Amino acid sequence: MPKPIVVGFDGSDHARDALALGRALAALLQTRLIVVNAYTPGDLLWAPSTAPPLDEEGRKRVMDAAEAELSEQDHYELRSLASPSATAALHNTAQNEQAMAIVVGSSHRSTVGRMLVGTVALETLDAAPCAVLVATAGLAARQPIRLARIGVGFDDTPQAHDALAVALSLARHAGGELNIIRAAHLAAKALPHAFLPYLEPDYLQNVRADLEQGLQQVAAPIRDEVLVHTKVVNGGAADALVRSSESLDLLVLGSRGYGPIARVLLGSVSRPVVNNAHCPVLVVPRGVTALDQKTLATEDGETVSEQPGLTVR
Repeated sequence: MPKPIVVGFDGSDHARDALALGRALAALLQTRLIVVNAYTPGDLLWAPSTAPPLDEEGRKRVMDAAEAELSEQDHYELRSLASPSATAALHNTAQNEQAMAIVVGSSHRSTVGRMLVGTVALETLDAAPCAVLVATAGLAARQPIRLARIGVGFDDTPQAHDALAVALSLARHAGGELNIIRAAHLAAKALPHAFLPYLEPDYLQNVRADLEQGLQQVAAPIRDEVLVHTKVVNGGAADALVRSSESLDLLVLGSRGYGPIARVLLGSVSRPVVNNAHCPVLVVPRGVTALDQKTLATEDGETVSEQPGLTVR
């Protein structure tokens, strides 16, 4: 069986959203779930930013709630872990199990159908050892969960190509469609406004045409595999992706372009998108091109991501 999916669960509504989304992804990729509830042991000091203290009865109540949500799930494991840091519990479990993804819920303050990441979700996204998937509020109530309309933010950087490869893999698994989205402002944002009056009248139209042609070239080799739509959207990258998320089942983003490979790092675009998207958002580590690939260490300490038939350095 492929590598597992780890879900953070504390019995709350946003945890149920995460569990529902984890179930949908596990069904799509035909893998098992590891459901993790972190709690602060009674002999340790507790603070609002740490995992809540739970006695044995409280832990059983949370695990029973998770098991009730998983009544139709074939392959799953429930773990109640003593750890004052829910993030550390999720990261360590994912690292030890070589998980393909961690799934977390958004904040309880989110409005239905939107995301506002809370402390645990934000900390989980920071340097996670695998992809992180954040569920929108109220997702558990909208069954069945579809993952057929996959979108990916694309700006022709190496991390965007990583995200595109992951999004393509998911669309292929789902038999769905792939939407490649690029913000139009990126190619011209470095142009000083003082120069605008001196540009040719059709300059910006030509910039947009070049971006559209570039997306067509990216899409051409994969059109035989899945249905592909390309879209150049006006405005800043974050705003463009948030608007596009209204018509998607899942939005895939790449990690920041620097930092350790095979770790999730939020950048200036992905952070506001995760906070405001209308659909679940998957952030993939730099250098990872499929959720089921393995991460290995070479003799010189370099990290290598590997999957059947593909090695990415």
